[in-house]
Amino acid sequence: MEKVYLKIDDNNPMAECDYGFIKEMTYLGFIYPLLKGNIKMFSIILSTEVSVAILIMFFILPPQIGIIATIFMIILTNILFAANYNMIVIEELLKKGYVPNDHNSSNLLIKKGIYFKLK
Repeated sequence: MEKVYLKIDDNNPMAECDYGFIKEMTYLGFIYPLLKGNIKMFSIILSTEVSVAILIMFFILPPQIGIIATIFMIILTNILFAANYNMIVIEELLKKGYVPNDHNSSNLLIKKGIYFKLK
């Protein structure tokens, strides 16, 4: 997996962010951001998965089909968050004032469609 290096200034340590799909998140789900210490994304993913499960179980009458549909939708939700989690984290850091540290990091972000202000 590629890395994107961001810095806010010369006095603070550089932030190293992964870039791309997270395989671990497909089976860990909402636990992955909790292990990384990202409480905000933990709560977003957990609330999304719980609300999807409740809605499916509420609208699908046979419980066997509802359980299968719930498991399928939770896996699909994990895949979608795994594809976008790193970009969400990088965008949050850029909003806080971080900028790419090197040319490779800035090229990766521009290729993905994330633009930033240089200091």
